[in-house]
Amino acid sequence: MTRAFKQRFPAGWRATSLGDELPLAYGKGLPAKSRDATGTFPVYGSAGVAGHHSESLVDGPALIVGRKGNVGMAHLVAGPSWPIDTTYFATFRSDQAPKFFKYLLDYLDLRSLDKSTAIPS
Repeated sequence: MTRAFKQRFPAGWRATSLGDELPLAYGKGLPAKSRDATGTFPVYGSAGVAGHHSESLVDGPALIVGRKGNVGMAHLVAGPSWPIDTTYFATFRSDQAPKFFKYLLDYLDLRSLDKSTAIPS
């Protein structure tokens, strides 16, 4: 990184990578037949809410990103949820602004990077 570029950062900012700031984890399978439909926690798939369950995998807030089907589609979830295995998810540190990361992923247009031929993945 050039010295001139470093000088453009506001005071207190630092250079980093998206992967270091927002490490993604795989969602966990939860077949529809195993879900408690009367549960209060949303179950998220790549396209958004796919049902409900009585347990959560993530306490929230979380950013859930489609990895199969609707690749790159990002969902910002304020509370507890269950991201299933067609997604990645990330939680946040107390010093991070979740909406910033949602806007950043939308701006990066991850869906345009899909190179699959049949089912986006």
